[in-house]
Amino acid sequence: MLTLITKTIVPSAYQLATLDENLAAPPVPPQGDNGPDEPSISPRQAPEESGTPPMIYYSAAGSGVAEVRVILSGFVLHGFLGLRTLIIKSLGLILSVASGLSLGKEGPYVHIATCVGNIACRLFTKYDRNDGKRREVLSAAAAAGVAVAFGAPLGGVLFGLEEVAYFFPAKTLFRTFFCCITAALTLKFLNPYGTHKIVMFQVKYVIDWEYFELASFILVGVLGGAAGALFIKASRRWAKTFRRIPTIKKYPLLEVVLVALITGLIGYWNVLTKLPVAKLLYNLAAPCDDRDNDLDKLGICPETVDEIPHALFLLFSAFLVKGLLTIITFGIKVPAGIYVPSMVVGGLMGRSIGHCVQWAVMTFPTWGIWSDCAKMSSTTCIQPGVYGLIAAGSTMCGVTRLSVTLAVILFELTGSLDYVLPFSLAILVAKWTADAIEPLSIYVSHKIRLSW
Repeated sequence: MLTLITKTIVPSAYQLATLDENLAAPPVPPQGDNGPDEPSISPRQAPEESGTPPMIYYSAAGSGVAEVRVILSGFVLHGFLGLRTLIIKSLGLILSVASGLSLGKEGPYVHIATCVGNIACRLFTKYDRNDGKRREVLSAAAAAGVAVAFGAPLGGVLFGLEEVAYFFPAKTLFRTFFCCITAALTLKFLNPYGTHKIVMFQVKYVIDWEYFELASFILVGVLGGAAGALFIKASRRWAKTFRRIPTIKKYPLLEVVLVALITGLIGYWNVLTKLPVAKLLYNLAAPCDDRDNDLDKLGICPETVDEIPHALFLLFSAFLVKGLLTIITFGIKVPAGIYVPSMVVGGLMGRSIGHCVQWAVMTFPTWGIWSDCAKMSSTTCIQPGVYGLIAAGSTMCGVTRLSVTLAVILFELTGSLDYVLPFSLAILVAKWTADAIEPLSIYVSHKIRLSW
């Protein structure tokens, strides 16, 4: 209900075709080149006269990252970065995250931080009357949003450079770095997680990876990139079919109710899908040791070969449920991000692959390629949590096409230099695979269509 308050109707020749807003709208035929027999259409002409329907969007719905990119490229979305949107999206985000739906808060953090930056620009004439300087502030604010969301200030700087900014000189890079460090320090002092750490979760891997695992890491990267690309296709298909139903288009609140009902009905029966997405992602990436006993209760830390099939069943069933829920949840009219849900789906798949590799090593311990690994401990040197985190980053890469930013964020989450190479290798392969299957990222799919 809060999100629907921010409905905005703009009579304009510009059409914002987004997965979560107007993708289900009837397509507008492109205009010609205004030849001698074709009347010219002015962008200021009323939509009734030009035949173009008005642009409708809910400024507090979705993640807002794609729209922030559009604004930083020079377009204007009325009210999208205003105080009203900031308040409503902040309140709505609290409720949507607490609801247990398959959505994240990281994308909306970028939008909220950009709103704060835009409002701050209004206090200074130097930035309020200069669109170029305003966009530099907005780029730094968006980067600070990622730094706060993941507790990764360096990843936030790279996000601003790689994803949102279209003009990023050296002085803007330094200011963005200063903004992200300030945001990280503020997060450290506020201690929102109660752990005195700035990351939403932190995992430590004591055992180093083995050379024979490189093939498995590459396979995880390929599958993660393919999963991300297929998610984009499925989300687009869902938006163009289900959201074109007249009742759903007229009453978007009905879709939210249906998604919540489906989430409760099919997500309750699996011990993994009942967990919040951030907690589930931590459990999927955590190593099996004595520091966390919750993993034994969840059944994803088998100690013998006979226990691995049960763990695989839990993970695969949760993968199917979470994959379906993420597809139908992305785009509903609530504040919702796609970062962590996509990482959760990938983490479920990656941990399953890790347990398969673990099963092979435990079943054939005398094979020369991994004979030393099989003797290392009671459950071999294979850490399924590493595979889960690598697949989480690979799937998010397939969805967003972030590369360097993701590798740095994963490094900041683990704090281990030993796994920088596997993270980077898998993300590199994931991007190649995703580009081959689906050329457009989830953000490029959110594009401005000029209909004049």
